[in-house]
Amino acid sequence: MRRYTVYIITVFMLFGCSTSTPAVKEYTLLSPQTTQSKTSALTSKTLSVASSKSIGSLFGKNLIYYRQNGETGAYLYSRWSDTPAALIQRSLLASLDEAALFSSLSPTVSLSQSDWVLESDLDAFYHRFLDNTSEGYIDITYRLIDTRTKHLLASKRFSVAAPAPSMDAQGGIEALKNATRELNAQSIEWLRTLTKEIR
Repeated sequence: MRRYTVYIITVFMLFGCSTSTPAVKEYTLLSPQTTQSKTSALTSKTLSVASSKSIGSLFGKNLIYYRQNGETGAYLYSRWSDTPAALIQRSLLASLDEAALFSSLSPTVSLSQSDWVLESDLDAFYHRFLDNTSEGYIDITYRLIDTRTKHLLASKRFSVAAPAPSMDAQGGIEALKNATRELNAQSIEWLRTLTKEIR
Protein backbone atom coordinates (compact mmCIF):
# COMPACT_ATOMS: atom_id res chain seq x y z
CA MET A 1 0.00 0.00 0.00
CA ARG A 2 2.84 2.34 0.88
CA ARG A 3 4.59 1.63 -2.43
CA TYR A 4 1.34 2.38 -4.28
CA THR A 5 0.95 5.72 -2.45
CA VAL A 6 4.51 6.75 -3.32
CA TYR A 7 3.81 5.83 -6.97
CA ILE A 8 0.67 8.02 -7.06
CA ILE A 9 2.50 10.99 -5.50
CA THR A 10 5.35 10.62 -8.00
CA VAL A 11 2.93 10.58 -10.93
CA PHE A 12 1.24 13.75 -9.69
CA MET A 13 4.58 15.48 -9.19
CA LEU A 14 5.74 14.58 -12.69
CA PHE A 15 2.43 15.71 -14.16
CA GLY A 16 2.64 19.00 -12.29
CA CYS A 17 6.21 19.63 -13.45
CA SER A 18 5.39 18.88 -17.07
CA THR A 19 2.49 21.32 -17.17
CA SER A 20 3.71 24.74 -18.29
CA THR A 21 1.87 27.86 -17.18
CA PRO A 22 2.01 31.17 -19.02
CA ALA A 23 4.55 33.67 -17.78
CA VAL A 24 3.20 36.65 -15.86
CA LYS A 25 3.64 39.86 -17.85
CA GLU A 26 4.22 43.20 -16.15
CA TYR A 27 3.11 46.57 -17.50
CA THR A 28 3.77 50.21 -16.69
CA LEU A 29 1.90 53.45 -17.33
CA LEU A 30 4.91 55.52 -18.28
CA SER A 31 5.27 56.58 -21.90
CA PRO A 32 8.62 57.43 -23.52
CA GLN A 33 9.51 61.03 -22.73
CA THR A 34 9.60 63.53 -25.53
CA THR A 35 12.76 65.47 -26.33
CA GLN A 36 11.05 68.84 -26.65
CA SER A 37 13.03 71.86 -25.43
CA LYS A 38 12.15 73.15 -21.98
CA THR A 39 10.36 76.47 -21.60
CA SER A 40 10.40 78.74 -18.55
CA ALA A 41 8.06 77.71 -15.74
CA LEU A 42 4.61 79.27 -15.55
CA THR A 43 5.04 79.93 -11.82
CA SER A 44 7.93 80.20 -9.39
CA LYS A 45 6.10 77.83 -7.04
CA THR A 46 7.52 74.40 -6.29
CA LEU A 47 5.32 71.31 -6.12
CA SER A 48 5.55 67.90 -4.48
CA VAL A 49 3.30 65.09 -5.69
CA ALA A 50 2.31 62.53 -3.07
CA SER A 51 1.49 58.93 -3.87
CA SER A 52 -2.28 58.36 -3.72
CA LYS A 53 -4.04 56.86 -0.75
CA SER A 54 -5.80 53.83 -2.23
CA ILE A 55 -8.64 51.50 -1.39
CA GLY A 56 -7.57 48.04 -0.25
CA SER A 57 -7.96 46.28 -3.59
CA LEU A 58 -5.42 48.67 -5.17
CA PHE A 59 -2.63 48.13 -2.65
CA GLY A 60 -0.95 45.47 -4.79
CA LYS A 61 0.18 45.19 -8.40
CA ASN A 62 -2.88 43.28 -9.65
CA LEU A 63 -4.72 44.34 -12.78
CA ILE A 64 -8.29 44.51 -11.47
CA TYR A 65 -11.44 44.01 -13.54
CA TYR A 66 -14.96 45.02 -12.56
CA ARG A 67 -18.29 43.75 -13.92
CA GLN A 68 -21.73 45.37 -13.76
CA ASN A 69 -23.03 42.79 -11.29
CA GLY A 70 -20.43 43.97 -8.79
CA GLU A 71 -17.99 41.11 -9.43
CA THR A 72 -14.33 42.08 -9.19
CA GLY A 73 -11.21 40.03 -9.70
CA ALA A 74 -7.61 40.10 -10.85
CA TYR A 75 -6.17 38.84 -14.12
CA LEU A 76 -3.91 35.84 -13.53
CA TYR A 77 -1.07 36.47 -15.97
CA SER A 78 -1.01 40.29 -16.25
CA ARG A 79 -0.05 42.76 -13.56
CA TRP A 80 1.43 46.21 -13.05
CA SER A 81 5.13 46.78 -12.45
CA ASP A 82 4.22 48.76 -9.30
CA THR A 83 1.07 49.72 -7.41
CA PRO A 84 -1.41 51.86 -9.37
CA ALA A 85 -0.89 54.74 -6.92
CA ALA A 86 2.88 54.75 -7.50
CA LEU A 87 2.48 54.47 -11.28
CA ILE A 88 -0.01 57.35 -11.40
CA GLN A 89 2.31 59.49 -9.27
CA ARG A 90 5.31 58.93 -11.56
CA SER A 91 3.21 59.38 -14.70
CA LEU A 92 1.84 62.71 -13.45
CA LEU A 93 5.31 63.91 -12.43
CA ALA A 94 6.59 63.15 -15.94
CA SER A 95 3.66 64.98 -17.56
CA LEU A 96 4.05 67.98 -15.24
CA ASP A 97 7.73 68.14 -16.06
CA GLU A 98 6.93 68.35 -19.77
CA ALA A 99 4.22 70.96 -19.13
CA ALA A 100 6.71 73.22 -17.26
CA LEU A 101 4.13 74.63 -14.83
CA PHE A 102 6.34 74.74 -11.73
CA SER A 103 9.89 75.83 -11.07
CA SER A 104 10.64 72.42 -9.56
CA LEU A 105 8.88 69.09 -9.00
CA SER A 106 9.48 66.24 -6.61
CA PRO A 107 7.77 63.25 -5.03
CA THR A 108 6.91 63.75 -1.36
CA VAL A 109 9.61 61.25 -0.34
CA SER A 110 12.11 63.93 -1.33
CA LEU A 111 13.82 65.83 1.50
CA SER A 112 13.33 69.15 -0.30
CA GLN A 113 10.56 71.42 1.00
CA SER A 114 8.06 72.53 -1.64
CA ASP A 115 5.58 75.42 -1.63
CA TRP A 116 2.63 73.20 -2.47
CA VAL A 117 1.89 69.49 -2.17
CA LEU A 118 -0.62 67.56 -4.29
CA GLU A 119 -2.32 64.77 -2.35
CA SER A 120 -4.92 62.36 -3.67
CA ASP A 121 -7.32 59.52 -2.93
CA LEU A 122 -7.54 56.79 -5.58
CA ASP A 123 -10.95 55.10 -5.43
CA ALA A 124 -11.01 53.24 -8.76
CA PHE A 125 -8.44 52.00 -11.23
CA TYR A 126 -9.74 49.02 -13.13
CA HIS A 127 -10.87 47.44 -16.38
CA ARG A 128 -14.63 47.96 -16.27
CA PHE A 129 -16.96 45.76 -18.31
CA LEU A 130 -20.19 47.27 -19.62
CA ASP A 131 -22.90 45.61 -21.79
CA ASN A 132 -20.91 44.78 -24.93
CA THR A 133 -17.86 46.94 -24.38
CA SER A 134 -15.25 47.63 -21.73
CA GLU A 135 -13.12 50.56 -20.64
CA GLY A 136 -10.32 51.66 -18.40
CA TYR A 137 -11.81 53.61 -15.50
CA ILE A 138 -10.11 55.90 -12.96
CA ASP A 139 -11.74 57.77 -10.07
CA ILE A 140 -9.38 60.02 -8.11
CA THR A 141 -9.66 63.15 -6.00
CA TYR A 142 -6.76 65.62 -5.89
CA ARG A 143 -6.12 68.15 -3.11
CA LEU A 144 -3.66 71.04 -3.43
CA ILE A 145 -2.24 72.09 -0.08
CA ASP A 146 -0.05 75.02 0.95
CA THR A 147 2.82 73.44 2.91
CA ARG A 148 3.54 76.64 4.85
CA THR A 149 0.01 77.34 6.14
CA LYS A 150 -1.26 73.72 5.86
CA HIS A 151 -4.42 75.13 4.26
CA LEU A 152 -6.32 73.41 1.49
CA LEU A 153 -6.06 75.60 -1.62
CA ALA A 154 -8.33 73.57 -3.90
CA SER A 155 -9.66 70.08 -4.53
CA LYS A 156 -11.17 68.35 -7.52
CA ARG A 157 -12.52 64.89 -8.30
CA PHE A 158 -11.68 63.36 -11.67
CA SER A 159 -13.63 60.44 -13.16
CA VAL A 160 -11.98 59.38 -16.40
CA ALA A 161 -12.81 56.51 -18.76
CA ALA A 162 -11.18 55.37 -21.99
CA PRO A 163 -12.54 52.61 -24.29
CA ALA A 164 -10.70 49.29 -24.36
CA PRO A 165 -9.68 47.91 -27.77
CA SER A 166 -10.43 44.35 -26.60
CA MET A 167 -12.27 42.58 -23.81
CA ASP A 168 -9.19 41.00 -22.24
CA ALA A 169 -6.28 41.98 -20.01
CA GLN A 170 -4.33 43.55 -22.88
CA GLY A 171 -7.35 45.69 -23.76
CA GLY A 172 -7.64 46.77 -20.14
CA ILE A 173 -3.97 47.72 -20.01
CA GLU A 174 -4.25 49.91 -23.11
CA ALA A 175 -7.47 51.51 -21.89
CA LEU A 176 -5.98 52.36 -18.48
CA LYS A 177 -2.88 53.82 -20.13
CA ASN A 178 -5.10 56.08 -22.25
CA ALA A 179 -7.27 56.97 -19.25
CA THR A 180 -4.14 57.92 -17.30
CA ARG A 181 -2.96 60.18 -20.12
CA GLU A 182 -6.36 61.88 -20.15
CA LEU A 183 -6.30 62.18 -16.35
CA ASN A 184 -2.88 63.85 -16.54
CA ALA A 185 -4.10 66.28 -19.20
CA GLN A 186 -7.16 67.27 -17.14
CA SER A 187 -5.12 67.55 -13.94
CA ILE A 188 -2.52 69.75 -15.59
CA GLU A 189 -5.19 72.05 -16.99
CA TRP A 190 -6.73 72.32 -13.51
CA LEU A 191 -3.32 73.11 -11.96
CA ARG A 192 -2.55 75.58 -14.74
CA THR A 193 -5.72 77.49 -13.88
CA LEU A 194 -4.91 77.42 -10.16
CA THR A 195 -1.38 78.78 -10.65
CA LYS A 196 -2.91 81.81 -12.36
CA GLU A 197 -5.57 82.32 -9.68
CA ILE A 198 -3.45 81.70 -6.54
CA ARG A 199 -0.58 84.10 -5.96
